[in-house]
Amino acid sequence: MVQGLDLEILDELAPGAFHYGMTCLVEFEPHSLWHEASLTITAGALKKGIKTEYHLFEHSPSEVRSTLKDMGVEVEKYEERGLFRIMDNYTPTTPLKGLAEGKAEPLLSGRTPDAGKWAEAIRKKMEAGFEEEEKKWLHIDDNEAVLLQFSDEDYVVKGWRATFVPMAKARGLLVLHALLTGVASDAYYRKREAVVDAIIDVKSVEEGRRLQHYIRLRTLRGAKFDSSWRKIDLFESNQVRLSSGKEVFGFQSEGAEKIFTYLLKSFVEDHLKEKRPAESSGWRSLVEIAVGIGVARTTLYSAEGSAPMKELVRKGVVERRVLANQRGRGGRVTSMRIAYEKSFVKEYVDRYVR
Repeated sequence: MVQGLDLEILDELAPGAFHYGMTCLVEFEPHSLWHEASLTITAGALKKGIKTEYHLFEHSPSEVRSTLKDMGVEVEKYEERGLFRIMDNYTPTTPLKGLAEGKAEPLLSGRTPDAGKWAEAIRKKMEAGFEEEEKKWLHIDDNEAVLLQFSDEDYVVKGWRATFVPMAKARGLLVLHALLTGVASDAYYRKREAVVDAIIDVKSVEEGRRLQHYIRLRTLRGAKFDSSWRKIDLFESNQVRLSSGKEVFGFQSEGAEKIFTYLLKSFVEDHLKEKRPAESSGWRSLVEIAVGIGVARTTLYSAEGSAPMKELVRKGVVERRVLANQRGRGGRVTSMRIAYEKSFVKEYVDRYVR
């Protein structure tokens, strides 16, 4: 079984679904929070020891490095350990001089965005073979649509399909190709979408005289997923987070949200107020859960009543255990609690507490 990477935002959209060997397409609107989201993902990945390269088309390396430092990332430390580098295809298109600081991706960084020359360089490298240190990276673009300023649509699509995607497979990358929407033909986007493993949309909508930001997973090949829009907010240090519990985890039913909220408060009560260890905090039996959310005790034992609990377990936000040495209604006692050991749940709990 392929092991998923624990990534900010993405793991909340589809827990455990994003892994090395995937090519993903992010389509974002001009006023959306993709830039902030991409750097939030980068910062979180580095802190978890995931090798990450950030591909620049419309931002300077110094800007990205500064933002990551504001997010609490010791950029130089990760560069020295070989965990972070920048692929700079922005500076060569401007009068700016490339900075000596930091580490750059060795194959394409520092070149003008020319799909033809890139393809030639990549093919030569693929023939020679990639070193082990070039494999298993998270690759994130700021806006690859800039390529269309230097090559026509058909040329980019051909090179991407025949060279860039195979190169990502050869290196075992998890790639987030990001495209600004509305700057190319519908056919261009469709051709790009046809060969990727996942499609992520990032948009902005004016609601009540305010601009609200949303993200969703539109496509995920070979897996079930929730395609609903999730609201995202900008927090301190330009970091992006999915907002409320329902929007963060995409609960399909009111029952699932009620159970999660009850288990969340139970964990906080045990761990923070009663000072119990985290691993033993928050466990509640089905009877206690029924009482806590105000339903009949028999409800959670029915097929319909147990559906919200199955949804919570399936999404990975709640864990369940069966006590073999205790007997309850219809068999052994079943207890549940929030899956606090999972980073995306722990982060939500910590924000809730704050």
